[in-house]
Amino acid sequence: MSGIGYTPPASTADVASLKAQIPQPSSTTPSPEKTGGDVGAADTRYAKADHQHPRLTSTAYATLDSNGQATVAFTRTFTNKPGLNLTETDATAGGQPLVVRAIAWVQNGQGLYTGVTIEGQRARMLPTMTALSGTLTLLTQVVTGVNALVSALTNFNVFGAPAVGATVSVIAIARSDVSAA
Repeated sequence: MSGIGYTPPASTADVASLKAQIPQPSSTTPSPEKTGGDVGAADTRYAKADHQHPRLTSTAYATLDSNGQATVAFTRTFTNKPGLNLTETDATAGGQPLVVRAIAWVQNGQGLYTGVTIEGQRARMLPTMTALSGTLTLLTQVVTGVNALVSALTNFNVFGAPAVGATVSVIAIARSDVSAA
């Protein structure tokens, strides 16, 4: 029967060859994002509809203690020291600015980064001097005032006031200049 529109049945080997070429769902966790992207090479695998890529960030809130510090546990581990974004949340209108920095990294026994200790300090006003007045000579008042001002400003830290109770958003991000694993 070799009539028009007839195709002879495929052999078992042909069927097996065709089945091998049909893409199958992947059984591995998708890779995290990659700088520049990558088209991939697994022509016979596809991602399932409900797949999830590994998270590259950790986001948490922290409230600074009486020393203006807080230790934050990341929601994931990082192989390399992550980038940090530290931002005050719920700032008060008219309040002094807050400077936040990382002062120590928390690592587990395998050397993975699992958290960070942060410190926040508020800006504070410069020391004030009393106005010059009275019957003393102006020169004495100026010298005394300048000496007092120099003493008050020596080693004065404008951001030296602890930020007790401030809430800080801590975002740790896997760096793009090294492996994101």
